Amino acid sequence: MKRAFEESVAEQVPQPKSKKKTYIIIGIVLLLVILAGGGYYNYVQRQDLDAIPIDSSATAVDGFEHADPKDLEEADGWSSIGDYAHWNNAIFTIPEYDNIPLRYRRGITKIFMGNSYLEPSGDKPIYKFTRIKDRAKSVFCYGNFTDRSDADNWNKEMAFLVEKNDYQSSAIWIISAKGDILFWKEYSSELPLINSFKKGQKIFMDEMKLVPAPADGIIVKNKNSKYALIYNKGTKTFDTYYQYSDHEIQEATTSEEGPYVEELEDITVDSAQTNTGNNE
Repeated sequence: MKRAFEESVAEQVPQPKSKKKTYIIIGIVLLLVILAGGGYYNYVQRQDLDAIPIDSSATAVDGFEHADPKDLEEADGWSSIGDYAHWNNAIFTIPEYDNIPLRYRRGITKIFMGNSYLEPSGDKPIYKFTRIKDRAKSVFCYGNFTDRSDADNWNKEMAFLVEKNDYQSSAIWIISAKGDILFWKEYSSELPLINSFKKGQKIFMDEMKLVPAPADGIIVKNKNSKYALIYNKGTKTFDTYYQYSDHEIQEATTSEEGPYVEELEDITVDSAQTNTGNNE
């Protein structure tokens, strides 16, 4: 009996080991379930985040929280945000330039950097924005100057004037919203002002006759003259058209009518003389 009892006890000894193994397996299974659940939760969270519209503050660069998110992207015609921040105060020196959107300011900064306007090199001409407040409001303007069908408020083109360091000459630039250079011209010994006009507005083009403008354009006004810059879709260039003053039109009209009046007077005199001779 004693032997039988000992054998029975011996057979029961492994049971605690089996329970331990079972607990380990259950623990592993639970761990796998937890890990799988966590992975699924993260996946769901990512899906939810992807579905949320991007807020402008999420893409804001430090110091540019109120900028249009598209203005903070990269483009070939733009300076980097860092370069713009570094040169901003050196280029846009008075408050009258504060409302120029960031996209154009980055384009202008790249132009200034690329042409050594900020760090003079050799005898290259230096240009800068005027610091005269009354002039500043008339040295930049916007419009759909190339008459694009996809133009909107964001991607209008900009024209701006800068003054040469001789304080007598200036230059005009026209750029796209992404800083692409569309036109440049220097005005020697001239400091003009500019403003834009809309497509369809009456201007002078090929003759002394007002016609609807084929696109948005720019008026360049000097002391004694005024020109319109209009994009030519055929030649892909900006063409210049002289704008006549009221005085010039009046003079031209008078000079055209002058010979007719004089001729009429001569004929009247001759006729009177002839008639007088015949009567005698």
